[in-house]
Amino acid sequence: MDLLLETIYFSTVNILSTLLSPLFWIVACIVLFQYIKTGKMEKGILGQYKRSPFLNTISSIVFGLVGGILGSIVFIHYKVFISQSDFIFLLPLSLILSILHPRFICFSYAGGIVSLSSLILGWPNINVTGIMFVVGVLHLIESMLILLDGTSSRIPIFMEKDNHIIGGFAMNRFWPVPFVMFLQGKTNPMTLIAILGYGDLSLSSLPEKKARHTSILLFFFSIILIILSIKSQRDYTYKYLAAIFAPVAHEIIIALGRLNEERGKYIFKPSSKGLKILDTLPGSIGEKIGFKSGDILISINGRRIFSKEDVEEILYYRPRILWMDILDVKKGYISKEYKNSKGKGINSLGLIVISDTPDYQLIVEEKESSIARFINRFRQKRSTFRS
Repeated sequence: MDLLLETIYFSTVNILSTLLSPLFWIVACIVLFQYIKTGKMEKGILGQYKRSPFLNTISSIVFGLVGGILGSIVFIHYKVFISQSDFIFLLPLSLILSILHPRFICFSYAGGIVSLSSLILGWPNINVTGIMFVVGVLHLIESMLILLDGTSSRIPIFMEKDNHIIGGFAMNRFWPVPFVMFLQGKTNPMTLIAILGYGDLSLSSLPEKKARHTSILLFFFSIILIILSIKSQRDYTYKYLAAIFAPVAHEIIIALGRLNEERGKYIFKPSSKGLKILDTLPGSIGEKIGFKSGDILISINGRRIFSKEDVEEILYYRPRILWMDILDVKKGYISKEYKNSKGKGINSLGLIVISDTPDYQLIVEEKESSIARFINRFRQKRSTFRS
């Protein structure tokens, strides 16, 4: 028990001390830059930030520190040693693979390839057990972060499917995660920093459910990989199993996510019962009333609502009191009342609704690899030249 408490104390102190490291803040700036990019998309759709890139970065740092502390406890407890030279092969290969497709930057792929090369060809000479253990623990941290914080910066989107407009959410989160582990040739553990990320679309399920499903799959993936890594310390066969499992199982998780979205029933689409709510603007009346994603607005002040134009016609006269019938996604049919305490008429509810003619439309497609983009540009130039 004393050893566990010492490990927790040591991990916490070392992780928090990274806040004094310039390298950590460089990594934090990279995360901020990512949120600025996604923030441009959010502002283009909503006209404002739901939460600023700066606040997104601060919250990511907090969750990243917590994840780093928990991961460090696991690393120190099992005393798995990694050589700095192992990362010399791992990092460049992950960057090269990301040229083929952005998702290949994950260490599951580079780690699996380098490990198999080491096992079969004898080059490079790396610690396969250590590499696979690191990949497993990082994904364990990622699964926890997705569950706790994966949907906090979700962005409402509109897409066209089968000649109909549907709504959904794009989820993008990034976390700077410092972690402590043993390096070969070093007496004391060292603190390293990684960036973990989560990017997903939620079209056929609520964002929380989608993130929870992904988190569970990643959790079991990481636990199995960690077990294979630990067993590989005594049985050489498990080194092969871990090296093969990492990239293959990771691809299966991605394939299952796509399959669920393709076969699932889109839940954010126009409803014949009323006006379906996709999201609310921060600080708006809709948020104060408590509208949730998937709720259906049935009527306002006795008038049936079928489109956003119906809402605009009622609010044109700036009523001070609203009586609303709502089909709540959890409670069923309910009624709510809102009074404007300031004495001014109500001219907007701040609702992002799903209709056949949305105010904003963002067509989201899977990211192409750099090679695919190059080939497409080459084909376009060649066709232009021929014409």
